[in-house]
Amino acid sequence: MVPPAVPEGEFRLTALDIGQGTTAIVQTANHTLVYDTGPRWTDSADAGSRLIAPYLRGSGAGRIHGLVVSHLDIDHSGGARSLLNMLPVDWMLTSVFNEADIVTVARSRSVTPIACIRGQSWQWDGVRFEVLHPEADSYLEAKLKTNDRSCVIKVSSAQFSALLTADIEALSERALVERYADQSTMLRSDVLLMPHHGSLTSSTPAFIDAVAPKLALINAGYRNRFGHPRDAVLARYRERDIDVLRTDWHGAIVLDSVQGVTSASKYRDVRRRYWLDRPDPADQRPLE
Repeated sequence: MVPPAVPEGEFRLTALDIGQGTTAIVQTANHTLVYDTGPRWTDSADAGSRLIAPYLRGSGAGRIHGLVVSHLDIDHSGGARSLLNMLPVDWMLTSVFNEADIVTVARSRSVTPIACIRGQSWQWDGVRFEVLHPEADSYLEAKLKTNDRSCVIKVSSAQFSALLTADIEALSERALVERYADQSTMLRSDVLLMPHHGSLTSSTPAFIDAVAPKLALINAGYRNRFGHPRDAVLARYRERDIDVLRTDWHGAIVLDSVQGVTSASKYRDVRRRYWLDRPDPADQRPLE
């Protein structure tokens, strides 16, 4: 069943359950943004072909108006090739270098790859999109980790906002806090896509305080081998009374900006089936 249309000036944010990786889809009244493309599992199977494209088609989105590949990690960029080959894409915003395979594929499909740089912005259907990171000169730093060049985007309606952070780590978080110290509302967002799946390298206290979200979302695989999200990181959010939803426990998570965080819909709750296991939160063992 096709979900209801998104009203003008509002957006729908969906954090897909794609295992250990990240995919967030932002839909406005007439446009679709795909933020990261989840993992590639084998040469013939990835999140783009198996999960993202079917979801988009099922939700009535036959076109990707903007594709963001935040950085070149296989759990964020793994499905990009399939999406470029399976659906029409208007443009691709990314921090990966020209030599990357997905840039070659994009150009072969007549999709313009654009370097992700702070200060870029656009509006779709009354919703504002702003790139907050990375800086242009970061592309000259050969030793900079790809995580810290992740493309960070803020999505804002008149009354609601979400911050998409990919895999930024403490270095980038500190830079963001310092950069926007005199513009305190720039980082502040109602919803935070938790950096780096809740890794110990991210979610520094100063960054969480600067964003001050009401809700944090985690894309993570159930009992993943990295132990994401880490208990120490989750504790920082609990100490600040920030609710946390995670795809490994709740399935896909959907939010509508017109209703705010109260609209959060968890797939495992709204689509209960007897054949679907419900994860045990007490079982923190990684998979062998």
